[in-house]
Amino acid sequence: AVRPPPMPAAQIDAAVEAANADGVNDLINSLDALNLTLDDPSDQCYPVVIDSLKGFRAVGVCAGHRHSMVLDENGGLYTFGSGASGALGHGDLLGQEFPVKVLEFEKNNIRIHQMSAGVDISMAVSTTGHVYAWGKATDGRIGLGLGRNEITIPRLVDMGEEKFKAVDVECGYVHSIIIGLDGSVYQCGGVGTDGKDDGQQYLDTEEGTRPGYPANLSGYNIWHRIAEPNEKVIKQKWTKYGKYELKGRSKMMNEGVRSIG
Repeated sequence: AVRPPPMPAAQIDAAVEAANADGVNDLINSLDALNLTLDDPSDQCYPVVIDSLKGFRAVGVCAGHRHSMVLDENGGLYTFGSGASGALGHGDLLGQEFPVKVLEFEKNNIRIHQMSAGVDISMAVSTTGHVYAWGKATDGRIGLGLGRNEITIPRLVDMGEEKFKAVDVECGYVHSIIIGLDGSVYQCGGVGTDGKDDGQQYLDTEEGTRPGYPANLSGYNIWHRIAEPNEKVIKQKWTKYGKYELKGRSKMMNEGVRSIG
């Protein structure tokens, strides 16, 4: 088979953006026209070292739907892959074939502790416990409100509590989860079921939740455990056989030997 020629990431992004408005079938047709089909032999089928990261000490990695993130030992964050909806955080919609550092964090002396990549969305937690988000912001899926569609550089997420400190974030398709140091669980966006629209309007949340911003889920805390049932222990009693009482193997055997003798 003839290997198709490599295609610039910008062309891939252009095809994806055009297909977002026209439907999945048009997306597949666009990819076929660009010599990139769903069974493209250029896909990597086994692990290999990323040449551009040789000598780089990574302490965290995360793979999203079509972009990835790498965290270095100094809290620097690198992204690469599709830049659709600004998911790479470089201030544009361009894709990157190699890891590129997110300069917004470096410029503001922000060190990253943990990160997550979803479907064209990205979030990160700084070493100070602040949450940042970028990418597709529709329906409040990254906690930046309802009035924004594409965020191309990391933005601070307003948690609604001045003293709130985050320890973890996880991005999905149309929603994200934020975990607080106190064990609290916040959800951004939501998955519509039974014909309902996506969004967080159906969540059981604390009073005062603002649409499009992180919602504190009622009754959830990762540090609290459900009470475990107490197992009833049945105490075994010794069974008597005639003049012998089973109080120990050694005693019984000794008495048996004496009676025989």
